[in-house]
Amino acid sequence: MAIFGVVAALVLHVILRYTKRHSHEGLILFLILIFLSAAGWVVGFAIGGWRGMGYSALAMMMLIASMRGLVTSFIWSLLVKE
Repeated sequence: MAIFGVVAALVLHVILRYTKRHSHEGLILFLILIFLSAAGWVVGFAIGGWRGMGYSALAMMMLIASMRGLVTSFIWSLLVKE
């Protein structure tokens, strides 16, 4: 999942570069995904049982991928000036 976050960040920045958009839009996208995965983690705890544990695990994997994408996106923004 961490590799997926890095690949998603790089693909997103290539798309943003060719469509002449600002690179901070990628940062905003990953921040939104982090908040959604945190909310999914809380919902998994509220459901409880094995089903809730599965939802929490999925939300944690999404959180790790989003955080890795956010870090990659931030480093990419620092290295490549527009």
